[in-house]
Amino acid sequence: MQRLVLFDLDNTLVDRGEAFRRWAAGFCEERNLPADSLAWLLREDRDGLVPRDLFFGDVRERFGLGESAESLWVDYRRRMPELVTCRPGVLAALVALRRAGWGIGIVTNGQADNQLGKIRRTGLAEHVDAWAVSGELGVRKPARELFEAAARGCGLDLAGGGWMVGDSPDADVRGGRAAGLATVWISRGQAWPDGVEPPDQVRADVESAAQVVMSSANTTTLSS
Repeated sequence: MQRLVLFDLDNTLVDRGEAFRRWAAGFCEERNLPADSLAWLLREDRDGLVPRDLFFGDVRERFGLGESAESLWVDYRRRMPELVTCRPGVLAALVALRRAGWGIGIVTNGQADNQLGKIRRTGLAEHVDAWAVSGELGVRKPARELFEAAARGCGLDLAGGGWMVGDSPDADVRGGRAAGLATVWISRGQAWPDGVEPPDQVRADVESAAQVVMSSANTTTLSS
C-alpha cells in the first residue's frame, strides 16, 4: 500500500458542529429570535446533512425573514470559516504523517468558498498536499472522482491504495472503500449503523486514526 491518506474535513479535521452552534447562537441574538430558536436550528441542521439551500429556505420561512434564502446562505458561508476550529493535536498528527512520508489530501463536500475558507483559516492548507472540494469539481462524495482528484493532487493514484479517514459511514467509509482505500471511521461517540458493512478501523479522533495509518506502513514494511 502506498503512503496516501485522505481526510474528510467537517467533524473530522475541524469541529464543524461547534462552529455551527456558535453561528446559530449569533444568528438568534442578532435577530432577537424567540427562546426556542437555537434548539430548532440545531435540530433542523441535522449535523449538516440537510442541503443548505433547503435549510435556509426553511429558516427564512420559520422566522419570517426578509432576506432571501440565498442571501442567508451566502452570509453563513462567510461566517463559518471564522468560527471553525482545528485542534493543535490534529495539526501535529498531520505534521507527523508528512514527516513519515505520507501524501495527505482533504476530500470534502460543500461550497468552495466555505470549505476553502475553513482549510485556509485553520492552517490546514499548510499541512496537506492537496484538497478536492465538491463545489469546485461538481461531484460529491461518495463518488470516486472526488477521491481520485485528491490522490492526483498528492501526486499519487488510487490504484496504489491508501487510507480514507472520516466521520460519515456513507460518504467517507463507503466512498473510500469503493475507491479502493482502507477506511478509518471517526465515531464521535456514535454507534456504527446496523446492517452496514463496517470500516477497517474505528477511532475517536484524527490523532488516534493517524497512529493507525502510520502503523499500517510499519506492518507492510515488516511483512514485505
